[in-house]
Amino acid sequence: MSQLKPSFIAEIRGALEASRFTSDDFKLEFPKSGRTLAKITFAYKTEYFLCMFEDTKREEVKVEQRYAMTSRSQTVEETIFTVKVVPGKYKTEDEIEVGNVGDLIEHIPKWCDNIRSDLYAAAPKNDPLAALREQLQKNLDTLVDKPDEYFDTDELAVVDKRFDQLFEEITKLRDQYSLTKQQLDTLQRELAEFKNSARAYPKGLWAKITGNKLVKATGQMINSPEGRTFIIQEIRRALGL
Repeated sequence: MSQLKPSFIAEIRGALEASRFTSDDFKLEFPKSGRTLAKITFAYKTEYFLCMFEDTKREEVKVEQRYAMTSRSQTVEETIFTVKVVPGKYKTEDEIEVGNVGDLIEHIPKWCDNIRSDLYAAAPKNDPLAALREQLQKNLDTLVDKPDEYFDTDELAVVDKRFDQLFEEITKLRDQYSLTKQQLDTLQRELAEFKNSARAYPKGLWAKITGNKLVKATGQMINSPEGRTFIIQEIRRALGL
């Protein structure tokens, strides 16, 4: 027989049912003895589990007897309940000391959320901008023959002109790709930063940082492959590729 009451076990199952999953997605164990009161394992990734432990902590305390002006030591025992979850919220595992057995119920949905977050994070990510970024970066590597040098005054004038032209070209796409004023304002601020950073960064560093940021700033605005192809062409022209 479990150390936990049937009614409390029913609450545990109910908490699992109300979570991101169902109770059928878990293996439940309720040992008859020992420090482990409950263990819940995610059926499809058994490294994910939740355990509740019961331990006794003994501590020596000093008791002062004021009137007798003496003191004595005595051993105090305290029951400690601990919930261990894998995965934790931020770490691979967490151990939380709780006040009583009933606190287990509130940790079940949190733990289930942690599992869901990990499963989502492990899913393959499709980055539609990855190819554009890689293609642009290869071109940028061949563009800068003296990466440690800084732009001179004439080169900065060209940089400013090209980014101004790039913004004008993208603005013309406003209706075609349903670009909002907020998107264009954000892009304009990014382009202004690219011009400013050209005055502070060596050419090689500037080209790499600007290329990555520019693909991100423009590629996220337009979802169609055709629109992104046009954007990458304009970026190449802006950077003199």
